[in-house]
Amino acid sequence: MDAASFLRHFRRELDAFGACLANGDLAAPIEHGDEGWTLAELAAHVGTANLFAAAAVTDWDGGTEPPDGTPPKVPEDRYELTRWVDGTGEVLAMALDVDPNAPAWGYYTPPNAGYWQRSRAVSMMLHRWDAERAVGESGPLDAELACEGITEVFDVLAPRQIGRGKAWPPDVCIRLEATDTTEWWVFGPGDPVADIAGTAGDLLLLLRGRRSPDDPVFLWTGDREAALSVLKGPLT
Repeated sequence: MDAASFLRHFRRELDAFGACLANGDLAAPIEHGDEGWTLAELAAHVGTANLFAAAAVTDWDGGTEPPDGTPPKVPEDRYELTRWVDGTGEVLAMALDVDPNAPAWGYYTPPNAGYWQRSRAVSMMLHRWDAERAVGESGPLDAELACEGITEVFDVLAPRQIGRGKAWPPDVCIRLEATDTTEWWVFGPGDPVADIAGTAGDLLLLLRGRRSPDDPVFLWTGDREAALSVLKGPLT
């Protein structure tokens, strides 16, 4: 997926997230994560992350330290909060409307704007799903963008967790297959000991802690117990 496609996805997902803020219960709890966030607190996180990612591209001086991450002042009023989140998205979209190879600060290689183009599009889709789930029923995840998100997990997020000592390197190899695309992924050494099949969206939700391995949407073959030891990570 190219930079323009990531930015289109980001804008679409941001608009859908904004609709939740404009019409939903801001005190609604977000199911995913250990933070115990409400929808309003998730909105604060999204806006803050947008501004941080924009600064990672526009303010990076080439050093090893990230840009200033001082939390911004977040409006409490629903209308102002919705406008603020949308405004942070506009700031980010302008910052990311550059060549993917443009230098930027990043959590993991490659340290360029392309890292943030993909990362923020995928994150915005997941947070839109979180918000819709909090206020009603979540819409589907785009299959192509979900595939990008799965690749991000195995190429960037999981290696980062292992490098930080937050997760053990996998002892065995597992294979994931997206049933609605032609994409598949392997993670771990050697030949796969187990296969997990599901839609790209469901596989991404599994890897990002929003679906359970026991969910009937997945088809398992092979050594499930060994695969579960790999998936427990934490991969992200």
